[in-house]
Amino acid sequence: MIIEHVSKAISLLLEDGEKVYIGLNSIPAILGAFLARDVYNKKIRILGVAEADNPKSVSISPSTGNPFYSEEAPVMITADSFDLFQKGLLDVMFLGPVQIDEETNVNLSVIGSYEKPKVRLTGGAATAYLMPLAKKVILWNLKHSKRSLVKKVDFITGTAKYSNNNVFLVTNLGIMKYDRGFKKWIVTHVYPWSNCNVIKDNTDFDIICENVGKVEVTQEDLNFINKVDPYNLRSALEGL
Repeated sequence: MIIEHVSKAISLLLEDGEKVYIGLNSIPAILGAFLARDVYNKKIRILGVAEADNPKSVSISPSTGNPFYSEEAPVMITADSFDLFQKGLLDVMFLGPVQIDEETNVNLSVIGSYEKPKVRLTGGAATAYLMPLAKKVILWNLKHSKRSLVKKVDFITGTAKYSNNNVFLVTNLGIMKYDRGFKKWIVTHVYPWSNCNVIKDNTDFDIICENVGKVEVTQEDLNFINKVDPYNLRSALEGL
């Protein structure tokens, strides 16, 4: 039930009137966005690398850039979406970094030194360009541990440190929001299997934990997620 709770958590963070951009390989983001729009009736506009402008329906495929998403929707090419970011007209973007640190720096590039990395990652694409421009950045990571939520990332692929936007982090343990006043991450929600102590024990930097809510997945949520993901492709993410 991890992906279902992560997707529900993402849906809670989306608000009426927002334009929401979804990148590649972002199953939790797709599920969360469509859950927010189609189950909770949030008036959001969903865009993404599939270049479909707010498709009426979606079915999860191995690639979230599946062009068939645009069969029943107008086309919004990626270049035009990026222009909206630059003009301050695109509200939400998602990223799935391998490392996130206490200053909102994210790493999608390498583990270890850049010159001789232990692991070379997929790369950041437009992360450095878009992360400071989006009004709301929603990071997601399904391996909440001291190896992923680190004091300082091995390589800064992108950052919101010098921006004034809202930054959230959704993991397999809960939701956190970056507080620019305290310059700390604050836990806002947990799941049935997690709590503040678990999150603190699995985070390599200091966090604030007060007035925490709970994310609950309903049967209606599950029915919708199963409909959107009929082949249960999300289950592959559980072992990442």
